[in-house]
Amino acid sequence: MANLFKGLERIEEARERLSGQSFMAGLFAGKPDFSLLLAPEEAAEDNAAWEEFHPRLEAFLTANVDPDEIERTAKIPDSVLKGLFALGAFGMKIPRQYGGLGFSYMNYGRALMLMASWSNALALTVAVPQSIGIAMPILMFGNEEQRRTYLPLVAREAVSAFALTEPITGSDAANIATEAVLDSSETAFVVNGEKLWCTNGPIARYITLVARVPARRSENNGRTTWMPVPGGNGADDHVHTTFILDMHTPGVRVRQRCQFEGCRGIENAYMTFSDVHMPTANVIGEVGHGLRYALTILNVGRAVSIPAICLGMAKQAWQPTLDRANQRLTFQKPLSTRQTQRMRLGRMASNLFAMEALATTVWRMADQHRYDIRIEAAIAKLFCSEKTIQFLKDAQTIFGGMGYETAESKRLRGEPAFGIEQLVRDAEMYRIGEGATDILRPFVAREGLNMHLERARHLFDEGATAVRQLDELRQLLKFYIPWYRSQWRGSRLPLRPEFQHPKVRSTLLFVEQTSRRLARTIFYTMLLHRQALRDDQGRQNRIEMIGEDLLVITATALYAEAQERTAGHPEDWDLAEESFREAKQRVEQNIQELIRNQDAIVAMVGAKAIDRRYPSLTSGIIRRDLEDYFRNKPAVRTEEEDIRKVV
Repeated sequence: MANLFKGLERIEEARERLSGQSFMAGLFAGKPDFSLLLAPEEAAEDNAAWEEFHPRLEAFLTANVDPDEIERTAKIPDSVLKGLFALGAFGMKIPRQYGGLGFSYMNYGRALMLMASWSNALALTVAVPQSIGIAMPILMFGNEEQRRTYLPLVAREAVSAFALTEPITGSDAANIATEAVLDSSETAFVVNGEKLWCTNGPIARYITLVARVPARRSENNGRTTWMPVPGGNGADDHVHTTFILDMHTPGVRVRQRCQFEGCRGIENAYMTFSDVHMPTANVIGEVGHGLRYALTILNVGRAVSIPAICLGMAKQAWQPTLDRANQRLTFQKPLSTRQTQRMRLGRMASNLFAMEALATTVWRMADQHRYDIRIEAAIAKLFCSEKTIQFLKDAQTIFGGMGYETAESKRLRGEPAFGIEQLVRDAEMYRIGEGATDILRPFVAREGLNMHLERARHLFDEGATAVRQLDELRQLLKFYIPWYRSQWRGSRLPLRPEFQHPKVRSTLLFVEQTSRRLARTIFYTMLLHRQALRDDQGRQNRIEMIGEDLLVITATALYAEAQERTAGHPEDWDLAEESFREAKQRVEQNIQELIRNQDAIVAMVGAKAIDRRYPSLTSGIIRRDLEDYFRNKPAVRTEEEDIRKVV
């Protein structure tokens, strides 16, 4: 079972079983519990906190933050950061007893969406310390002394960051190489290594550092614990561990502020560590649990931060796009009268509605603190980031040539200086950050297959004998025969008023029926392909995409019902039903292709391309291999040339 997803073995080891109820776990098993998506009404104190905070935040942004200046200079002014600290914006998720605002996830998401609608780079700078900086790891896994020491600092004065990725690992967090070795005095760890793409790194005072510690394994009552060994001598393994690192520690150097296609205002670091001494008290939680901690805290960014920022960016573009469609004349008629553009705007509107429905549903689930939302969080991040890119590219198309021109260039000519091209460039960051799409899809698929993997682990063990596999199959049949029969019998919807709405009822009955069909199809797929499914990312992706669409359909239906009931907007069903139409088509195609598809053919072409079997593809040009671009490689910086050096 651990080897089913090739390349993810370490992550599989760090993975914990679901610790609470999960809507998606039930959906993949053919038994969705729709009541899990109906969170209680927002607490009065949470609503009051938002009503008090959001006018102050909005006033600060409009009066003190110039988004065009941030884009032009690629720098967020220190005065803006200090003002946001004073406002409490860097401590929204930190409890009040530690100097923060103690916001709910819903209010945190609202605030980031508002900020991103003004400047997404600023929203990202504020989100990182509260999602993956030292605050969340300390809150979730740290001790009380660490909370009292560090949380007031990062809530009111000190920026923090998260250092996990390395140049050779990318999203492969399990294979980082940075080491933290216990010294001979056993009072400090000595860190050597490097980290790349550390957002906020150049301006951070503290970082969450994930490094590997040479340690010896011991078993206590069936539980594995790790004891670091001085000098790394006699270690059984090098285990992932999470630390609080003060960036003022000697040996920490920010070698480069990385520059990207978009998000020009963010501070992002390539940093190195040379014999950096960290006190043993700076270990967060237990030695050897760092990968699990990292994967857990990433859920906050996936569930809240990324969807909120994406929503803010899309909403920022919506009204200017409508204005442009009405004002732009083509052959003496407004663009908005053309069927092609009305179809485009209809897709944009329905996708924006579905994004908000999914995001707010997951935020409310997170606020219950009794659900395991790791799958829902990953899907929220996937759906919102991918749909935002599509949304903004559609908006850019409606703007035409004005959509390709920079805001500054348009301003010089007296045109409305709306930077849709900047938003298009910036949006790619959110597809990549905190789990790239191509990494998260197999992650979700792994959870979708969990029920079968737990039961059939010996059947899928490549080292098992034929006799062992046959015996395992007999045992499985005792479970799967009644299970399979149950997948042909429908379940009733919960007796809640929300489910009695005729449109909600018909939609959720479709989801329930399709959930059972998906469970059966996953079962067929595992029987047919067995170990081959390990490398079959095409089928893994389809499992995720079907689950994603079914979750979006469900959340959107319930959101439309709530909008009609509480806000008096029955017209929102137009948006929901258009979203359903496209999603249902995708679901049908992906279910069919779980059994039969043409992936092997196109993969074969790709394999030949990798082997350079198509020389015509590079004929007629001045050919340059990747290595040729090293010609202009700058000399390695000396210490005096470092962007930031602490001695």
